[in-house]
Amino acid sequence: MNPALSRGAGPAATLGTAPTRKSGVREDAAGTTGAATILVVDDEPLARQMFTDLLEAQGFRVISVARGEEAFSFLQEVDLVLLDAMLPGRDGWAICREIKERHDPLLPIIMVTARTSPDDVVRTFAAGADDYVAKPFHVAELTARIESRLRVHRAEVAIKRANQKLRELADQNYQLYEQARRDAEERSLLLRELDHRVRNNLSVILGLLSMERNRRPPRGSDEALSSLENRLRSFLLVHDALRHQNYGGVPIREIAEKLAQRLRNAWDLDRRIDVRIHGSDATLDERQGFALALALNELLTNAFRHGFPGGRHGQVDISLADREGEFTLSVTDDGVGSGAAQPAGIVGSGRSIVQALVHDELGGSVEFAFTENGTRVLLAFPNPHGHEAEG
Repeated sequence: MNPALSRGAGPAATLGTAPTRKSGVREDAAGTTGAATILVVDDEPLARQMFTDLLEAQGFRVISVARGEEAFSFLQEVDLVLLDAMLPGRDGWAICREIKERHDPLLPIIMVTARTSPDDVVRTFAAGADDYVAKPFHVAELTARIESRLRVHRAEVAIKRANQKLRELADQNYQLYEQARRDAEERSLLLRELDHRVRNNLSVILGLLSMERNRRPPRGSDEALSSLENRLRSFLLVHDALRHQNYGGVPIREIAEKLAQRLRNAWDLDRRIDVRIHGSDATLDERQGFALALALNELLTNAFRHGFPGGRHGQVDISLADREGEFTLSVTDDGVGSGAAQPAGIVGSGRSIVQALVHDELGGSVEFAFTENGTRVLLAFPNPHGHEAEG
């Protein structure tokens, strides 16, 4: 670049008459003010010094380099590049194109050139330059073009940041929408599941009421209500266990222990009867858990009520096993044989309820064995997802 940049440009082109107004103050997108930094790329030392003095007088910070390849190291620090077109080696047009294509397409570049033919101007803008200054130039014109490009650059940066914020907001809105959609689907699923559970539970309760109403011969209201209360309490035990397991299944041994303790407190206050529970800690599904708890309630109630008359002492064993796709429950007592106290022909008896629950709800089988040495009842039903966990 020729250092006599102001030749023929009139008084305004001389450094001595340059304006003293500090025009290089910028404001970034966040509203912070500071001096804009100009990168001067020129191979002529006198030209670099002249530009440095001129621009610093206008309030700009200046970084100057002699070769185009040196400019790439400073691109992150500057707000505008003042680039000589006629550089040795790679010329200014090639440097301009690489900056725009590979580094920062928004960084403003003003080319300084003495070649101002239409073809040269087209070449300048084709390389990606934002503006150009023809030699010789007026200081006021150069300053005005720099400030103009800085204003545009600030606007572009602000728009870019605003777009980024909009994209972030759009992403956040999308995530919130997706979360709301998933929550709605989950609520809908929970409502359907709740409806299903309520219907199933009411169906079982109505079935128990129907069995008691149709019992032949009928029994007194106090006894009927007491029996129904015990059945519903066993139902509630399963509900509590499900809630504690976050509805992940029914821990059947825990149900057996609590149910045996409650019935023993009701029917064996003087503790004549020992209760022993052993076997699997398997977790059953909800349907199996309710059915098995109701069946166990009937079996234990019959054992406590009818197996040990007249203050007789004895023992009740509850055995649980879960192996090879089948779950078994046996209740054995060494009493007088509770079958003798409950003729098989009674409609709605505990025995008939157990049979209905095992056959209809569990798809299994039940065997009753009554002897002079006590009673043994064996329940078995398929449990393909079960596992053995003997305790």
